[in-house]
Amino acid sequence: MGILSLFTGNQNDEAQLDLEKEDENAHIQLVNDEYKRRQDERRPFEIQWRLNIAFLEGNQYLDINPISMSLEEVPKLYWWQEREVFNEIAPTIETRIAKLSRMRPILKCRPGTNEQEDIRSAKVGTQLLKNTYNDLEIQNKLGEICYWMEATGSAFFKDIWDPAQGEVIAQIDTGQGVEEIREGDLDALVCPAQEILPDSCYKQDVKQCRSIIHAKTYDVDEIEEIFGVRVDPEETTAMQLQKSMMGIGGLGYGQGGFYFITSRLKNHAIVKEYWERPSKKFPKGRLIIVCSNKRLYYGDLPYPVGKDYKLDLPFRKVDCITRGGVFFGKTVIERLIPVQRRYNALKNRKAEYLNRAAIGQWTAMKDSVDLDVFELDSGSPGAIHEYERGTQKPEPVNYPALPSTFETEENSLLQEFNRLSGVSELSKLSTAPAGVKSGVALSIALDQDDTRLSSTAGNIAQFLVENGKIWLRMYKKFVQGVRTLRSIGRNNVVELMDWTAADIRSDDVVIEEVSALVESPAQRRAMVFDLLESGLFLDPDTGHVSKETRAKILEIIEMGNWETADDDDELHISKAERENRKMQDGIAAVPVDYDDHVLHINRHNKFRLTTDYEELLAQNPLIDQMFQAHIEMHMLYMAQQAQAAQQAAMAQTMLQQNPGGGESAA
Repeated sequence: MGILSLFTGNQNDEAQLDLEKEDENAHIQLVNDEYKRRQDERRPFEIQWRLNIAFLEGNQYLDINPISMSLEEVPKLYWWQEREVFNEIAPTIETRIAKLSRMRPILKCRPGTNEQEDIRSAKVGTQLLKNTYNDLEIQNKLGEICYWMEATGSAFFKDIWDPAQGEVIAQIDTGQGVEEIREGDLDALVCPAQEILPDSCYKQDVKQCRSIIHAKTYDVDEIEEIFGVRVDPEETTAMQLQKSMMGIGGLGYGQGGFYFITSRLKNHAIVKEYWERPSKKFPKGRLIIVCSNKRLYYGDLPYPVGKDYKLDLPFRKVDCITRGGVFFGKTVIERLIPVQRRYNALKNRKAEYLNRAAIGQWTAMKDSVDLDVFELDSGSPGAIHEYERGTQKPEPVNYPALPSTFETEENSLLQEFNRLSGVSELSKLSTAPAGVKSGVALSIALDQDDTRLSSTAGNIAQFLVENGKIWLRMYKKFVQGVRTLRSIGRNNVVELMDWTAADIRSDDVVIEEVSALVESPAQRRAMVFDLLESGLFLDPDTGHVSKETRAKILEIIEMGNWETADDDDELHISKAERENRKMQDGIAAVPVDYDDHVLHINRHNKFRLTTDYEELLAQNPLIDQMFQAHIEMHMLYMAQQAQAAQQAAMAQTMLQQNPGGGESAA
């Protein structure tokens, strides 16, 4: 019986292994078939991306072959034909990227209710978003996002939880070395459009896709390190420059041009991650990772990043120009390519005209000169041209002046670049347009520039909001135990806040209501000076700018180091803030006679008006008594100082009224 049971068990194990093997083969077949189908569907978009990048890099004598769906070089018509590139697309796109990369969005978490727990949760969420933005270097990644967005029309963030990041919480001796166990942390990966394959290119957004394939090329050694599986290298390609054989350069420049070709990568393979949303058949969704006909991973979706913490895809998309009903966005380069081609042709025709005028051409009667000698010496200074008696002497060809139509057309094309790209001469050339001299007109021109980029800037802002929600949901799911948030508070004082996953109760992320395209320091200073002239910074009671307001103004216009006269005030304010934090923790703070009691009382009362203080009182009502006693001690010192000052004044008055009173009394 026991032998039969063992045999039956072995049969069941073998059947289970066979079933798993069939499932593995089915998964590999599914992912590979979907990968090929989606590649074919995306190919028209991909060839346009390659053309966009070629024009951006200055390789502008390429065109799309609709039959082979590849880029082919346009050949010269004549050997003398000028084919220089006068790249106006690159500075235009660089200006757009520079303006968009200057965005400094401030992500904030809004509380769900007015309850103290929700208010504190929103404060934790806001600080988490700020720290994540800085720790993940989102500002640098935003520049990369803008590049891919401008080049291909769309770019993506893939938000993941990496267990290998964060602080070390334990060390384990594995016998082959010490392995560190970390607490884990977020990571945001920039994914170009070339790596993303949706289930249909004609769905508007990631939220409408049922599944997405993220395909990326890795070295096989790196794949083994990540997944613990050795895979065979595959045929993978990469874009690289190839020297042109058709002579892109102008007259006298030979073949000095380059164009893009695809080349094979050695010892590489494509890792295909198949992310599928939850459905009736797969309630928890699926994640299948396949490489080189091997299944590296199979399981449920790992990230509850959807609304109400449901399992969902961790991808978010941003478009340069959104296209209705199309997954991939559109870039302004597609609009500029026809203008760039015409601009190149115009500049080259002008160069050809100058070549003819400079080199010169001659007319001569047939058989009137020795053409071999004439052609050899015709361009030499002081050359003598002999011609037969009775024939007409050779004469140089007189060229008419270059038609003004060339200049008119060139100016028209440059204006067309500005109109189509949304970038004016003011931004691209850093010079004011012709006829614009006043500061008001310059400000209006800058506002118009920002307005034309506001659509793309709005897409980036919404993109960051969506990612902020994912970040909070990730922390809610994966953080275990107590963690500490560090931030720089007022007066450059480090503030610490302990939090747990339970403290994240809201994922309602918004962007602070400031202009999406952040103003430059010069614009900010001009705005502050205008507000100063209007009197909005004046204290209503005194009619003057207070010391604290003055310090804040210098900080806003980035000249805080100039504030040396009020260092004492800054020291007093910092001391008052430290006393606030001590009393928050239930530790009494004792004033001293050399405190600036007015500044101290002002800072303490300001803190008592905040929601943080209300939350503190809800937990410990005795805190208010401590603050009140502290302020009363400051007021007592003030009364003593006032009384001492009054007595000193009275003594001084009596001395002035009776200067010799002391001697007569003696």
